[in-house]
Amino acid sequence: MSFQSGNNKNVEYIPINDIKRPIQPDLDLQKVDSMVSFLKGTPVASKTCTIEQAEKLEGELPPLDVFLIIKREQDENGNMIKKKHYFSFASCHRLTAYSRLQEENPNEVIKAKCKVFPTTESQLKLYLGASVI
Repeated sequence: MSFQSGNNKNVEYIPINDIKRPIQPDLDLQKVDSMVSFLKGTPVASKTCTIEQAEKLEGELPPLDVFLIIKREQDENGNMIKKKHYFSFASCHRLTAYSRLQEENPNEVIKAKCKVFPTTESQLKLYLGASVI
């Protein structure tokens, strides 16, 4: 959890495939492996989390921080709908762990606990530049 997200109570469970990560992360793969094991129900220690700390989490990783943009778009029938777009720029190890779990279980919808920050396209441009959605 980041300093900025500490007071955010807007928590949702979002399908991992709906979250875009536009910037490639630099990962500690041992940390990711321990998170995947944790999500499967077998906590293991990592450089940043002891077994005791993992057990206190009671089977759930801390929430991901995601930005939400809602855009009006046309669906396949030509109707205008509101479509949600989720972006993550932090929480890279947790996001990767959930993504691996999704790859291992392609017939399931893996959802991640997320703190959602409604934002605008202009705010998102601070992170992405001109290539927003």
